[in-house]
Amino acid sequence: MTIQNTPPLRQIETEIEEALRCYPGIARARVLRDADDRLVAQVLPWGTYSVTADTGVLADLAVMNIAETRFLHDEIFVNEVYLRGGIVLRENAVVFDVGANIGMFSLFVGARCPSATVYAFEPVPEVFAKLQRNVDERGLGVRPFNYGLSDREQDVSFYYYPDISIMSTRHDYTNWDNEVDLINLYVANERRNGPPGREEHLAHVEGLAAKDFEFTECQCRLRRISDVIDEAGVGVIDLLKIDVQRSEYDVLKGIEDRHWPLVQQISMEVHDEAGSPTDGRVQQVTQRLTDEGFQVKVEIEEMLRDTGRYAVYAIRPGYDSDPRKVVAAAGTARAVQPEHVLDWLSARLPADRVPDEVVVVDALPPR
Repeated sequence: MTIQNTPPLRQIETEIEEALRCYPGIARARVLRDADDRLVAQVLPWGTYSVTADTGVLADLAVMNIAETRFLHDEIFVNEVYLRGGIVLRENAVVFDVGANIGMFSLFVGARCPSATVYAFEPVPEVFAKLQRNVDERGLGVRPFNYGLSDREQDVSFYYYPDISIMSTRHDYTNWDNEVDLINLYVANERRNGPPGREEHLAHVEGLAAKDFEFTECQCRLRRISDVIDEAGVGVIDLLKIDVQRSEYDVLKGIEDRHWPLVQQISMEVHDEAGSPTDGRVQQVTQRLTDEGFQVKVEIEEMLRDTGRYAVYAIRPGYDSDPRKVVAAAGTARAVQPEHVLDWLSARLPADRVPDEVVVVDALPPR
């Protein structure tokens, strides 16, 4: 391949790297010249622990805390927590990502089901800004909304924790002791069962539980799912993912009777903490979903035992006969194929921007 002096080589490399970040399944890329003066693209796939060792991709995604972003990646891409219980993603799926945070689940859907349309809801302004940037930079089919979902239209005070944004919640749903217990259990579990080489990360996470949580109070808008469905003209919700720090039942109450038949699958975290306002919440949620016609499964991860956090999966009977192809299910992630990446780039970049070779790597070299 002949490279012109104008534009500069680094500009060409950057253009190729930006394009590669939009390829489903690629977390990060590096374009270099080899000894034979060829352009070689090295790509790091999503869904491997190698990503969590790459501070570059994590820093790109994070609001402030790389350790938190590492946790999110492993939970969503490696452990596939929202695709358990028989949950699947079909071609052209419509997904509601409620409690989107920085957009990690939206990125997951984009990587595993590129034809999907995602409606992503995040009420905290600082977190929403990062969500919007993360999905825009990757050219995903995501519609981000800077509000949360609840049982009615309202403005509510939220506590936003910059050190660990996933704990941000409505001020009236805060449970400090439970959050500390969760962090300590996560660290202990990862030390026993996690991959090697992560002690610095775990020490940082452990340090969060050893100090007072610093937070910023902000007013956030909440709306109902049914209002969004009407305004956006949504005809089906293939997957409703909910992770909203004790507000999950409020989200369900925001669905009017006429809209329940549109919802085909639900994957949600449910808080059921003894002696708190959420006590008995799992039974309440499962009964409601059963009444709405879903088949419901409740699971709990060993690391979350005794924290009062459960995973609830609900699937509408008959959804397995939907004619659309299943493109993503737990354990079915496909390896990134270099030849497919080259074909994809050839359709999007000028011929002199297409690398001579694409190599899938476990780690990217420093610049």
